[in-house]
Amino acid sequence: MDVVDQAQRLAEQDLERALNKNKANFVGQDVDFNHCLECGIEIPKARRDAIHSCKHCVDCQERLERQAKHYRKP
Repeated sequence: MDVVDQAQRLAEQDLERALNKNKANFVGQDVDFNHCLECGIEIPKARRDAIHSCKHCVDCQERLERQAKHYRKP
């Protein structure tokens, strides 16, 4: 196993730990949206699994976050 493989394995372990921590912090009803509330495209299963109760696809979420940052008061 070379250095790149080791780095990839460590990155995957870090991601798995972060996902498990996020899931452990959640308390409440589980609501999953299969389609983005903004554009209507199907939200990939991997995203729905990683982001609890996600309502938007990646593109729409990024756009909403940019808009929120733009309108945030300094």
